[in-house]
Amino acid sequence: MGNDDGSLLAACLIVRNEERNIGRCLASLDGLVDQIKVVDTGSTDLTVTIAREFGAEVVSSPWTNDFSFHRNQVMDMATSKWILVIDADESVVETDKEDTRTRLASGSLPEILMVREHLVYPGGKRLTVLAPRLLARSSGIRYVHPIHEQLDISDSRAMLSNVTLLHHGYAATDRLMDKERRNIEIARRMGEDSLHGLHSRARSALSIEAWEEVIECASALLKRDPPSVLAVEACVLGGLATCQAGDHEKCLWFLRRGKEIEPECSDLMLIELVDAATRYRDLLAAEGDSRGQGAFVRPWMLWHDADQVSALLDGLLGRRKVVVTAGPQSCPEGAGDS
Repeated sequence: MGNDDGSLLAACLIVRNEERNIGRCLASLDGLVDQIKVVDTGSTDLTVTIAREFGAEVVSSPWTNDFSFHRNQVMDMATSKWILVIDADESVVETDKEDTRTRLASGSLPEILMVREHLVYPGGKRLTVLAPRLLARSSGIRYVHPIHEQLDISDSRAMLSNVTLLHHGYAATDRLMDKERRNIEIARRMGEDSLHGLHSRARSALSIEAWEEVIECASALLKRDPPSVLAVEACVLGGLATCQAGDHEKCLWFLRRGKEIEPECSDLMLIELVDAATRYRDLLAAEGDSRGQGAFVRPWMLWHDADQVSALLDGLLGRRKVVVTAGPQSCPEGAGDS
């Protein structure tokens, strides 16, 4: 760890071939940070050149397939009182930088500060999460786990800061898929006995729709008696994967297991709804729907249309927006006759 030089805040990044992102990121730090520290893990483009143009100190380091190692490596380069952990595909937005610096200099804050992070996904979807990204350097807090790295902060206090980040890295589908495939390979190296490795594999496999690998990892997690939060997560991942793979019985098994731990889990409720709608759609495909000319002993009380059910499923899974309108065809012809 570098000696304290009296400066207030250092931005710490690990990068590789980020020439299309890093300029935007570093420009957004103007007026907020005093130092920019970068570990480059093998760029072959202009990433390093651009970083140095912004005054960054750049150190080259061979990639080790361990994100925590390189996170800790670049944090050790900082000599400021505070550290901001940021990625090249992120930028600081909606932040009063002067106020942030005043707060950091006050000496009255806990050693960990959370930031708001807006994650942008394909199609313009956004999700906001709270992430621990501002750290007092004197705390000595470091990252653990090679993939989906986390700060080892189980006994530390935290407070929400006024810093907001915008994460652009998930917006392009091809880049997102490449990242997830890389993450799966790193997680596999952690072995079958690593709860974090199994969880990381399941999450990444879900993103690329590798259903069998999700099911395998979720099942393995549950056999290892994980903490309740991780067990519910495994049931959510396994339930969604089995639903998408068409394994109804296994899906119900994951749902029952998860509800034993957290009966009101909204994700499990949604998967149950999607599974029922999927089976309903398949039944209509097999036996015909209300658009056919069949004769029925018992007339339908509800409108049956396979295309509408498919649209409903797309809406539930966020694949497209569904607009419901009332119209003259809201029930089968003659259903209202006495």
